[in-house]
Amino acid sequence: MAMLDLITVALQIILPLVLIASVVLLAGKSGLELAVCVFGAGSALLALLLVAVWMVPPWWVPYVYLGLLIVTVARVIRRKGIPARWWPQNWRGWVLPSLFFLLGIWGAAMTTDALKGRQAPPGSDVLDLAFPLGPGNYLVASGGASESINGHFLTLNPRTDRQRAYRGQSYAVDLIEVDSWGLRATGWRPSDPTAYLIFGKPVFAPCDGEVLRMYDGMPDMEVPVTDTSRLEGNHVVLKCGNKAILVAHLRQGSVRVAQGARVRTGEQVGEVGNSGQSTEPHLHIHAQELPESGPLLSGDPVYLRLDGRFPVRNARLEYPEP
Repeated sequence: MAMLDLITVALQIILPLVLIASVVLLAGKSGLELAVCVFGAGSALLALLLVAVWMVPPWWVPYVYLGLLIVTVARVIRRKGIPARWWPQNWRGWVLPSLFFLLGIWGAAMTTDALKGRQAPPGSDVLDLAFPLGPGNYLVASGGASESINGHFLTLNPRTDRQRAYRGQSYAVDLIEVDSWGLRATGWRPSDPTAYLIFGKPVFAPCDGEVLRMYDGMPDMEVPVTDTSRLEGNHVVLKCGNKAILVAHLRQGSVRVAQGARVRTGEQVGEVGNSGQSTEPHLHIHAQELPESGPLLSGDPVYLRLDGRFPVRNARLEYPEP
């Protein structure tokens, strides 16, 4: 099992179940222990709901965890009541409340940051684009205006030349396709990229513009192997007005436009693939200013809306068949 899978199991399965079970284990202790346990568990589960990427398990699972926590607390109080003794009897009784209090503070801080990132900061330049994919149910794997829900923020304050070369992607959005159960593939994390629903989906120009750059020919990698030789993989960069728009990680051999060509909104430019630095098939899209000098993707990042919606992590975007 890859490290990514181990982290997913630990944070999205084991930790939530341990937090819920802790309410039962502390039910007969002091009132303070029970109250702080419920606070810490609830705060952490809410933070995980907003911050974790819910692809495996699917997006609805954290809501089940919160529901289980509420039911567990209600059953514990109904069966055992609130402990008559409020304070712990000795120093050992303060250990768990202290840990759960710190967990609750962490959860509250992460939740606050995630909620702040659900809209662009006041006064920010936000570019409106058309949705770049066809009919289907989509999940935003990464997106938003804070680091906790958008991993692309890593390049906002670059520390290396490689990060500076990709600073324009700092407000990017990653999209995957899911079925009616919220699953994006058959199995946990199949290695074959064609097993993912979004693989091969047509990608359409999100605006009228000129093709500044295109690249094709990079192989689609097995999951979760990545190719760091060109992070964006097969891609198309459009100049829309005075902004540059990148759609990236396209399928090998699928790019349909040439450099210098004019495209219209809704014109197909390629297909979703798994080329470049992509751990599994998805579509990366970002908007940026055109740099005065240096690499094309090093310009200042620009927030974007897709069909009038500001995409944030774990948001579902539904586009039914016409």
